[in-house]
Amino acid sequence: MADLRGAFLGSGKLSLKDLQNPKGHILLGNCNSLNYQAEAESIEDKDYTTPGGGLDASVQRISALNIAYNARHFTKANIARAVYGESTDVASGTTTAEAHKAFKGALIRLKRPVDATVTVVVKTVGGSPVTYVEGDDYLVSPAGVTIMETGAIADDTDVLIDYGYPKHANIQALVNSGKRYSLLFEGLNEARSGKPVIIEVFKVNHSPASLSVIADQFEGMEFTAKAEKDQTRIGAGLSQYMEILDVD
Repeated sequence: MADLRGAFLGSGKLSLKDLQNPKGHILLGNCNSLNYQAEAESIEDKDYTTPGGGLDASVQRISALNIAYNARHFTKANIARAVYGESTDVASGTTTAEAHKAFKGALIRLKRPVDATVTVVVKTVGGSPVTYVEGDDYLVSPAGVTIMETGAIADDTDVLIDYGYPKHANIQALVNSGKRYSLLFEGLNEARSGKPVIIEVFKVNHSPASLSVIADQFEGMEFTAKAEKDQTRIGAGLSQYMEILDVD
């Protein structure tokens, strides 16, 4: 039977399954590129029988299967993977009497993001604390409190700060490397009326990704990974690296 496959214009969904804690494939969100590229190693035997030289024999071996994709959704899981981090969900709440040193013109970075709907109170330490006035002595921003140059708070003053914080994700970078995933592409070939194409790389090891957060356009995270042998796949004709299912 003739193979009617021809042009390819792909779109689809990309997902990962954590092989150390498998709970199925989790969607990565919108990705605008996905590439698989084999890296070859050439072994050559030169021709020494003639003065002009040449090549007597050569062998091409695959040294690596490289994968690259651009994740456009800045989910907490994608960000954590980009920076070899770990993400923890933090419920909303309040903090009382968080201790800091205050200096004129400087931002006091608080331990959690500030909830703008909750009043921030700054006061001195001691038996008869002085409570300062927002707008006169300090300004509030999402990261903390900035001490005003013209306010009543002197340099090197010990202060206690009460504030509320919203629900947020706490992502700690560079604490979690070496995780392995199964990478699944559930795609459609628009050049063939949306025929399905399913590609799975059974075991991938990611490199850290770029994380750009100031730009004039929508940003993405450029992930690269290498395929590793999945020794759990045993059987005649079975690849231990990658499988492609292309529907007729």
